[in-house]
Amino acid sequence: MKNIKRVRPRHREKGLIFGLISLILVAVTAHELEIIPFWVGFIGSSSLIKIISYPFLACLIILFLGLGFRVSLWLKYRPETLRTVELLDFPSVSVVMPAYNEEKLLSRAVEAVLQSDYPGDKLELICINDGSTDKTLAVLESLRQRDPARIKVISFQRNLGKKEALFKGIKEARGQIIITTDADSQLQRRAIKNLILPLISDERVGAVAGKVSVLNENKNLITRMLSIRFALSFDFGRAYQSVYGGVLCCPGALSAFRRKSLLKILPGWRKQKFLKASCQHGEDRSLTSLILKKGYLVKYQSNAVVNTRVPEKVSEANKMYLRWTRSAVRESWFFARFIFLRGRRKYYVLPAIDFFFQSMLHPLHLTGLALLTCSIFIRPDFFFNQLIFLIVLSLALNLNNYRVQKNFKWLYYGALQGLFAFFFQWWIVPYSIITVRDQNWLTK
Repeated sequence: MKNIKRVRPRHREKGLIFGLISLILVAVTAHELEIIPFWVGFIGSSSLIKIISYPFLACLIILFLGLGFRVSLWLKYRPETLRTVELLDFPSVSVVMPAYNEEKLLSRAVEAVLQSDYPGDKLELICINDGSTDKTLAVLESLRQRDPARIKVISFQRNLGKKEALFKGIKEARGQIIITTDADSQLQRRAIKNLILPLISDERVGAVAGKVSVLNENKNLITRMLSIRFALSFDFGRAYQSVYGGVLCCPGALSAFRRKSLLKILPGWRKQKFLKASCQHGEDRSLTSLILKKGYLVKYQSNAVVNTRVPEKVSEANKMYLRWTRSAVRESWFFARFIFLRGRRKYYVLPAIDFFFQSMLHPLHLTGLALLTCSIFIRPDFFFNQLIFLIVLSLALNLNNYRVQKNFKWLYYGALQGLFAFFFQWWIVPYSIITVRDQNWLTK
């Protein structure tokens, strides 16, 4: 612990100032467009609308309180940083990389790991060919011949799935810390060293999530919007969760686990079932849930970055969200069971509060969209006022992204992403709930 130096929060007041500016911008826009008088009249126009609207407004107020709760935590977040590298005795690390039909990107992924700023004699890479039908195995064998001391190749005769590939790789790993990554992802040079710092500094930490950035961000509008969504998910979502040690999902693209914490949960994770169906996707989230259930803390390191490719078409992006959301539905059920029914530890309190707020999000989304649609039919002349207000609201919510990233793209692409999700992706959660037992990978 003495070799790790925590960075004191800086410029926290700037975040508060930008938050205040956002509130003022939204309030002024609402006043000028007469949004509040319109909605007061709309709610009072029908008893049915009243019955729906009053609980909705009450929940909306609670949701904003929840947002304030999250922001207050987010303002406290800072990643662990290394100040005295020469004084640290770095632990041995095993990087586990499953690969299925990744011949085009595999070489760069492997080279990025081997070129990491980490002691070479304490780093091993285990690559698992999951029954690929292209030249993935040939590429892996060629790479292994270049560095046989550090690269180990495991090959399946047929495709057994990412979970089984990870299981086999983890069982073969010899490192004190086990890192998982994907074959279509490229680690930044200091990613491994930064990622493991919370595991070194605090014995209570069982896992650490890295930051996933978009490799093909500039390809088109879809990839740019996904880049914004990833940034919000990691630099806001996982950041505030890290403050209380309750990060809900360590991404498959880059995560680190304490060996002893991982081996305790591995058998149960491999055999996990939900509604009598074997769980084949969402392996990263289920691993994290089991780590939390064992009483370990889970942290996030924003300075441990991996670049990964994302879908470039709306249909592919929706399939990705469906897969993620199905696993989120499943893991939310498991998480709720132990956090509320079996949780007796004091550090379950903040995760439980946050889980409550998260559970409200989608019901409010659907109700709000339904009320908005109804209001448009009743007062079509007011449609543009409401659209302008939603645009301003979306811009305001992304003001702080601009402050942090110093780039206007985080403002307008963030606004587009918010509007797109609100109007065109509302169906993903309901459909995921209905088809939660479907284990189809969808993108393979």
